[in-house]
Amino acid sequence: MSAFYASGLLDWVGFAGVVFYIGSYAALQGGLIRGSSYSYAALNLIAATLVLISLSASFNLSAAIVQIFWIAISIIGIVRIFWLRHRVRFNAEEMAFLNDALPHYPKTAARRLLDAGTWRDALDGVVLTEEGQPVSHLHYIASGSARVVAGGATVAEIARGMVGEMNVLDAGPASASVIVESGARVFTVSGDALRRICRNDGEFRLFLEQSLNTATRRKLIEANARLARKDESA
Repeated sequence: MSAFYASGLLDWVGFAGVVFYIGSYAALQGGLIRGSSYSYAALNLIAATLVLISLSASFNLSAAIVQIFWIAISIIGIVRIFWLRHRVRFNAEEMAFLNDALPHYPKTAARRLLDAGTWRDALDGVVLTEEGQPVSHLHYIASGSARVVAGGATVAEIARGMVGEMNVLDAGPASASVIVESGARVFTVSGDALRRICRNDGEFRLFLEQSLNTATRRKLIEANARLARKDESA
Protein backbone atom coordinates (compact mmCIF):
# COMPACT_ATOMS: atom_id res chain seq x y z
CA MET A 1 0.00 0.00 0.00
CA SER A 2 2.81 2.43 0.88
CA ALA A 3 4.45 1.71 -2.48
CA PHE A 4 1.14 2.54 -4.20
CA TYR A 5 0.89 5.87 -2.39
CA ALA A 6 4.54 6.63 -3.15
CA SER A 7 3.94 5.91 -6.83
CA GLY A 8 0.85 8.13 -6.81
CA LEU A 9 2.77 10.95 -5.13
CA LEU A 10 5.54 10.73 -7.74
CA ASP A 11 2.92 10.91 -10.48
CA TRP A 12 1.67 14.19 -9.00
CA VAL A 13 5.25 15.46 -8.79
CA GLY A 14 5.59 14.73 -12.50
CA PHE A 15 2.29 16.51 -13.24
CA ALA A 16 3.57 19.52 -11.29
CA GLY A 17 6.70 19.51 -13.45
CA VAL A 18 4.56 19.52 -16.59
CA VAL A 19 2.57 22.45 -15.21
CA PHE A 20 5.81 24.38 -14.64
CA TYR A 21 6.98 23.57 -18.17
CA ILE A 22 3.72 24.68 -19.78
CA GLY A 23 3.30 27.65 -17.44
CA SER A 24 6.80 29.01 -18.13
CA TYR A 25 6.35 28.72 -21.88
CA ALA A 26 2.90 30.30 -21.76
CA ALA A 27 4.24 33.17 -19.64
CA LEU A 28 7.07 33.65 -22.15
CA GLN A 29 4.72 33.75 -25.12
CA GLY A 30 2.35 36.03 -23.23
CA GLY A 31 5.12 38.53 -22.55
CA LEU A 32 4.89 38.09 -18.78
CA ILE A 33 8.51 36.96 -18.50
CA ARG A 34 11.57 37.21 -20.73
CA GLY A 35 13.65 34.35 -22.12
CA SER A 36 16.79 35.95 -20.70
CA SER A 37 15.32 36.42 -17.21
CA TYR A 38 16.00 34.58 -13.97
CA SER A 39 12.31 33.67 -13.83
CA TYR A 40 12.26 31.68 -17.06
CA ALA A 41 15.46 29.79 -16.27
CA ALA A 42 14.30 29.06 -12.70
CA LEU A 43 10.87 27.82 -13.82
CA ASN A 44 12.49 25.42 -16.30
CA LEU A 45 14.94 24.26 -13.65
CA ILE A 46 12.06 23.47 -11.28
CA ALA A 47 10.07 21.75 -14.03
CA ALA A 48 12.95 19.51 -15.11
CA THR A 49 13.82 18.62 -11.50
CA LEU A 50 10.24 17.61 -10.68
CA VAL A 51 9.90 15.49 -13.82
CA LEU A 52 13.27 13.83 -13.11
CA ILE A 53 12.14 12.98 -9.56
CA SER A 54 8.90 11.50 -10.89
CA LEU A 55 10.88 9.16 -13.17
CA SER A 56 12.13 7.27 -10.11
CA ALA A 57 8.76 5.51 -10.05
CA SER A 58 9.01 4.33 -13.64
CA PHE A 59 12.52 5.03 -14.92
CA ASN A 60 13.03 5.97 -18.54
CA LEU A 61 16.64 6.59 -19.55
CA SER A 62 15.98 8.87 -22.53
CA ALA A 63 13.50 11.00 -20.57
CA ALA A 64 15.96 11.21 -17.64
CA ILE A 65 18.78 12.34 -19.95
CA VAL A 66 16.56 15.10 -21.36
CA GLN A 67 15.71 16.36 -17.86
CA ILE A 68 19.36 16.22 -16.71
CA PHE A 69 20.47 18.29 -19.69
CA TRP A 70 17.55 20.68 -19.14
CA ILE A 71 18.62 21.15 -15.51
CA ALA A 72 22.24 21.74 -16.56
CA ILE A 73 21.27 24.24 -19.26
CA SER A 74 18.99 26.11 -16.83
CA ILE A 75 21.77 26.36 -14.24
CA ILE A 76 24.20 27.60 -16.89
CA GLY A 77 21.57 30.15 -17.97
CA ILE A 78 21.14 31.45 -14.42
CA VAL A 79 24.90 31.76 -13.96
CA ARG A 80 25.21 33.54 -17.33
CA ILE A 81 22.47 36.04 -16.46
CA PHE A 82 24.13 36.74 -13.11
CA TRP A 83 27.52 37.23 -14.75
CA LEU A 84 26.20 39.52 -17.51
CA ARG A 85 24.19 41.67 -15.13
CA HIS A 86 26.98 42.12 -12.61
CA ARG A 87 29.68 42.95 -15.15
CA VAL A 88 27.66 45.79 -16.69
CA ARG A 89 28.65 49.21 -15.36
CA PHE A 90 27.22 52.69 -15.88
CA ASN A 91 28.67 56.09 -15.05
CA ALA A 92 26.68 58.76 -13.22
CA GLU A 93 25.49 60.43 -16.44
CA GLU A 94 24.30 57.15 -17.90
CA MET A 95 22.52 56.17 -14.69
CA ALA A 96 20.66 59.48 -14.60
CA PHE A 97 19.52 58.89 -18.19
CA LEU A 98 18.37 55.34 -17.47
CA ASN A 99 16.54 56.27 -14.27
CA ASP A 100 14.67 59.06 -16.03
CA ALA A 101 13.97 57.62 -19.48
CA LEU A 102 14.44 53.83 -19.23
CA PRO A 103 13.75 52.86 -15.61
CA HIS A 104 12.65 49.29 -16.38
CA TYR A 105 15.22 48.52 -19.07
CA PRO A 106 17.34 45.40 -18.43
CA LYS A 107 20.96 46.31 -17.73
CA THR A 108 22.37 44.38 -20.68
CA ALA A 109 19.90 45.94 -23.13
CA ALA A 110 20.58 49.40 -21.69
CA ARG A 111 24.30 48.86 -22.21
CA ARG A 112 23.71 47.95 -25.86
CA LEU A 113 21.66 51.09 -26.37
CA LEU A 114 24.26 53.34 -24.76
CA ASP A 115 27.11 51.74 -26.68
CA ALA A 116 25.26 52.39 -29.95
CA GLY A 117 25.04 56.15 -29.32
CA THR A 118 27.17 59.07 -28.23
CA TRP A 119 27.02 61.93 -25.75
CA ARG A 120 27.73 65.49 -26.92
CA ASP A 121 27.42 69.10 -25.91
CA ALA A 122 24.96 70.66 -28.38
CA LEU A 123 25.38 74.39 -29.00
CA ASP A 124 22.55 76.91 -29.32
CA GLY A 125 20.72 76.61 -32.62
CA VAL A 126 21.47 72.93 -33.22
CA VAL A 127 18.42 71.30 -34.83
CA LEU A 128 17.62 67.89 -33.35
CA THR A 129 14.54 67.25 -35.50
CA GLU A 130 13.10 69.25 -38.38
CA GLU A 131 9.34 69.53 -38.90
CA GLY A 132 8.15 67.39 -41.80
CA GLN A 133 11.52 65.68 -42.28
CA PRO A 134 12.21 62.01 -41.48
CA VAL A 135 13.35 61.41 -37.91
CA SER A 136 16.80 59.89 -38.33
CA HIS A 137 17.99 59.92 -34.70
CA LEU A 138 16.67 59.47 -31.20
CA HIS A 139 17.90 62.11 -28.76
CA TYR A 140 17.78 62.49 -25.01
CA ILE A 141 18.29 65.94 -23.51
CA ALA A 142 19.97 65.50 -20.13
CA SER A 143 20.50 69.18 -19.32
CA GLY A 144 20.05 72.57 -20.92
CA SER A 145 16.91 73.14 -22.96
CA ALA A 146 15.41 73.10 -26.44
CA ARG A 147 12.33 74.72 -27.91
CA VAL A 148 9.69 72.88 -29.89
CA VAL A 149 8.56 74.76 -33.00
CA ALA A 150 5.50 73.78 -35.04
CA GLY A 151 4.08 75.86 -37.89
CA GLY A 152 6.63 78.59 -37.18
CA ALA A 153 5.50 79.08 -33.58
CA THR A 154 7.18 77.90 -30.39
CA VAL A 155 4.74 75.52 -28.73
CA ALA A 156 6.81 74.06 -25.89
CA GLU A 157 10.19 73.80 -24.25
CA ILE A 158 12.07 70.65 -23.32
CA ALA A 159 14.35 70.87 -20.32
CA ARG A 160 14.93 67.12 -20.14
CA GLY A 161 13.57 64.15 -22.02
CA MET A 162 13.36 62.25 -25.30
CA VAL A 163 13.25 63.83 -28.75
CA GLY A 164 12.14 61.85 -31.81
CA GLU A 165 10.67 58.93 -29.89
CA MET A 166 7.42 58.86 -31.87
CA ASN A 167 8.87 58.19 -35.33
CA VAL A 168 12.50 57.14 -35.04
CA LEU A 169 11.91 53.39 -35.51
CA ASP A 170 10.08 53.88 -38.82
CA ALA A 171 11.84 57.11 -39.87
CA GLY A 172 8.49 58.90 -40.04
CA PRO A 173 8.26 62.69 -40.42
CA ALA A 174 8.80 64.87 -37.36
CA SER A 175 5.68 66.64 -36.13
CA ALA A 176 7.76 69.63 -35.01
CA SER A 177 11.26 71.06 -35.07
CA VAL A 178 13.28 70.79 -31.88
CA ILE A 179 16.05 73.39 -31.62
CA VAL A 180 18.62 73.66 -28.84
CA GLU A 181 18.07 76.97 -27.09
CA SER A 182 20.64 76.91 -24.34
CA GLY A 183 23.67 74.65 -24.54
CA ALA A 184 22.37 71.15 -23.93
CA ARG A 185 23.97 67.86 -22.97
CA VAL A 186 22.49 65.34 -25.41
CA PHE A 187 22.67 61.59 -25.93
CA THR A 188 22.09 60.65 -29.58
CA VAL A 189 21.63 57.28 -31.26
CA SER A 190 20.75 56.77 -34.91
CA GLY A 191 17.54 55.13 -36.03
CA ASP A 192 19.58 52.80 -38.26
CA ALA A 193 21.52 51.53 -35.22
CA LEU A 194 18.32 51.00 -33.25
CA ARG A 195 16.63 49.12 -36.08
CA ARG A 196 19.70 46.94 -36.56
CA ILE A 197 19.72 45.94 -32.88
CA CYS A 198 15.95 45.41 -32.91
CA ARG A 199 16.19 43.02 -35.86
CA ASN A 200 18.63 40.84 -33.96
CA ASP A 201 17.09 41.14 -30.49
CA GLY A 202 13.32 40.89 -30.13
CA GLU A 203 13.42 41.63 -26.39
CA PHE A 204 15.45 44.78 -26.98
CA ARG A 205 12.79 45.96 -29.44
CA LEU A 206 9.99 45.17 -26.99
CA PHE A 207 11.56 47.16 -24.16
CA LEU A 208 12.53 50.01 -26.50
CA GLU A 209 9.00 50.34 -27.86
CA GLN A 210 7.57 50.29 -24.33
CA SER A 211 10.00 53.01 -23.24
CA LEU A 212 9.31 55.19 -26.28
CA ASN A 213 5.55 54.82 -25.77
CA THR A 214 5.98 55.84 -22.13
CA ALA A 215 7.97 58.91 -23.18
CA THR A 216 5.24 59.85 -25.68
CA ARG A 217 2.50 59.48 -23.06
CA ARG A 218 4.45 61.63 -20.63
CA LYS A 219 4.76 64.38 -23.23
CA LEU A 220 1.04 64.25 -23.97
CA ILE A 221 0.22 64.51 -20.27
CA GLU A 222 2.56 67.48 -19.90
CA ALA A 223 1.05 69.14 -22.98
CA ASN A 224 -2.47 68.71 -21.62
CA ALA A 225 -1.37 70.16 -18.29
CA ARG A 226 0.07 73.21 -20.04
CA LEU A 227 -3.16 73.72 -21.98
CA ALA A 228 -5.16 73.43 -18.77
CA ARG A 229 -3.01 76.07 -17.08
CA LYS A 230 -3.44 78.39 -20.07
CA ASP A 231 -7.23 77.98 -19.94
CA GLU A 232 -7.24 78.75 -16.21
CA SER A 233 -5.17 81.89 -16.66
CA ALA A 234 -7.20 83.13 -19.66
